[in-house]
Amino acid sequence: MRRLNVIDRYLGGRFLQAWAMILAGFVVLYTAIDFMEKIGLFMGAGLSAGRILLFFAAQLPKVIGLMTPVASLVATLLILNILARNSEIVAFKAGGVSLFRLSRPLLAAGFGLSLASFALADGLAHKTTVVANKIREEIRQGGQASAVVKDVWIKGVHMVEHLAGYDEADGTAVGLSLMFTGDDQPAVRRLSAQRGRFIEGRLELEEVLDKTYGPGRTFTLTRRDRLTLEDWPAPPPGLSRVEKASEEMSSLELWRSIRRLSAEGFGPLRQRVDLHLKFAFALLPLVMVVVGLPLGFWREKGGSAALGICLGLAGSFIYLIAMELARSLGYAGLLPAAAAAWLPNAVFTIFGAWLFCYVRQ
Repeated sequence: MRRLNVIDRYLGGRFLQAWAMILAGFVVLYTAIDFMEKIGLFMGAGLSAGRILLFFAAQLPKVIGLMTPVASLVATLLILNILARNSEIVAFKAGGVSLFRLSRPLLAAGFGLSLASFALADGLAHKTTVVANKIREEIRQGGQASAVVKDVWIKGVHMVEHLAGYDEADGTAVGLSLMFTGDDQPAVRRLSAQRGRFIEGRLELEEVLDKTYGPGRTFTLTRRDRLTLEDWPAPPPGLSRVEKASEEMSSLELWRSIRRLSAEGFGPLRQRVDLHLKFAFALLPLVMVVVGLPLGFWREKGGSAALGICLGLAGSFIYLIAMELARSLGYAGLLPAAAAAWLPNAVFTIFGAWLFCYVRQ
């Protein structure tokens, strides 16, 4: 038992040390690239040095959360490749320690990182993201505080109006969707527009897709460059920051927002996907360790640290593509919210377990 505890401390400690160094490197690299991309915008908006430092400090918890799964996979592959290069895996197996036993401290560390990731995201990152987003809007507005409201829903008589973004200062909106219903609530017409502007009691739409529903499942589509709706009031004043984005809310706040929108008759599909994603992404460090174990154990001798880093980055890139694809399908309603969030994790976990079955024990 004492020998096994020594193994746990040895492997777990080396993994966490590697993870911390890799995470620090990724965070510094991400921040440096982000700074180089935005330096011109900072200068153009006339932001002070203190405001710029606050922006990157506010982004830090979110960046750490994003980089933790990547660092977990890279650290797993790196440590196991170093052990293989030093013939330590062979030595462990010769001493009667199985690969399943060697995996336990790494899995425990991955689970601990998942819990820490969720605590960071739900306790701090969503609050600092609010600060970062405000400064980002200031940059877009040339250093002035922004009056842009995101994700505005307005329910009227036989009408539901959704604005992806609305600027209270000049009455402009983007991503407009207007749904008209009849007395028995079926949809009779839907207008979707790229841009719009509320001017003197009317709404001027640009790049409009007009969808009119007929009997049964029939409908007609008409594309218009411009369309003006008369006697159309602007959203009520004082909407700024009332409805926060999903990334600016904790899981409890997002759940309450979903219940409120559902009670008001809206379909908060995107919010449901985002709620499941908060939990799915928090579990990702453990999933990455599961994927990294068989890849790291594949060679018992002569491992390469560079190969481990490359495999880790490639695996993380593939996962991000799968996650974004699943998220888009969930937003479009082509996948249930739970499936859209958890499908990439499930696929990668099954893939890792399948690979482990082919590793020579």
